[in-house]
Amino acid sequence: MIGGLFPNAWTVAVREFRLRVRSRVFQVVTLILALIGVALALLPVGVSALGFDQPSSVAVFGAEPDAKVAADGLVAILNGMEHSGLEAEIIADADAERAAVESGERDGLVTVARGADGDLSFDLYTADGPTSGLVFAVNTAAGQVAVADRLERAGVDPSQVGEIFAPTAFHVTPVDPNAIDPEENFGPRYLLATALVILMFMAVITYGQWVATSVAEEKASRVMELLITAATPRQLLLGKVMGAGGAGLTQYVVVVGAALGGLVLQGPVAELVLGEASGPSLEVQGLNPGLLAVVGLFFIGGFGLYATLYAALGSTASRQEEVQNITGPMILVGVAGYFAAFTALNVPDAEWVRALSFVPFFSPYLVPIRLVLGQIQPWEIGVALILLLVGVAVALWVAARIYSAGVLLYGQRPGVRAVWRAVRVNR
Repeated sequence: MIGGLFPNAWTVAVREFRLRVRSRVFQVVTLILALIGVALALLPVGVSALGFDQPSSVAVFGAEPDAKVAADGLVAILNGMEHSGLEAEIIADADAERAAVESGERDGLVTVARGADGDLSFDLYTADGPTSGLVFAVNTAAGQVAVADRLERAGVDPSQVGEIFAPTAFHVTPVDPNAIDPEENFGPRYLLATALVILMFMAVITYGQWVATSVAEEKASRVMELLITAATPRQLLLGKVMGAGGAGLTQYVVVVGAALGGLVLQGPVAELVLGEASGPSLEVQGLNPGLLAVVGLFFIGGFGLYATLYAALGSTASRQEEVQNITGPMILVGVAGYFAAFTALNVPDAEWVRALSFVPFFSPYLVPIRLVLGQIQPWEIGVALILLLVGVAVALWVAARIYSAGVLLYGQRPGVRAVWRAVRVNR
């Protein structure tokens, strides 16, 4: 089969690749996207330089002497919250602080009082909405202070209240002792898995459309009539997928590489601009060349599967305007894989995730997630990869027949029956 595809398929791929990458539009768009990638990577430094990451300032006022103790406890809890982005302090003049909140100098004012029923009451004066982080943090802290106060009034020794609210010792022990500790470095691993899902989805949707549009362009311009005389439909199809897909992935690599370069530069740029070294932690447990190689294989295989079918559907379009509607089924399949992957981020070891990992349309999304967040055996990776390659071969076989019928029909689009006959006829 390979001998019957090359070198004609390679010639078509080189022509398509050069036609794309030498385009001024391609070069300008790639440069703009690369600059956007660097800018987004350096955005945290810019936010810090402009002061947008400054903690929210909250004033706390105890309306009565009895409530001042509770106000002190509220301040202690708010300032002790990790990643809350709040700074709380006791104030003596509530009216002045209320004016400061109205002018924007202060983010919130909490007034603590003792009600007629003996319970504490908390009034937050702020311009923030009910779903803001500030409102959530103050509400959480107020609840802890109120419960502690009730315990003291119920006769619980004040020294024991702190023990009651002490953090609970909790640890997850995996069945497999060699599995990744679910608590270790979870945040970076979760972000990595999310990024892999998004990158796969964007490549499938964006560059799959490129391949379909490329086929429709040449069909509409009648260039296909010349190409079909020099190469078989299967050779043209594979060449189109390799050429247009290669150009798209080249742009993708440049943009992602620029963004990664921006992440690496965060520390030096922050030190230059802010006078302090800062930057994200890029260390992720289990991130090694082996994992990257497996992810790369599934990424290329998944893109090849989708791009092949995109090309087949694109060949049935008579005009470029029809491409979006014709490729709708492939978009739905890609979206299904995307949503399944985002659900699997929270349950990477679920049985349904394991089952879908062997389905070629879903394995490029789910296998990387299981590699980064869950547990997956080497034989599962091998079987999933083999099935993906088989899926690509079957897609090429089916798509070549659709393609051979579609590229020769000008001015009309074959219906479902015509496509089915095209698949069954040996060309």
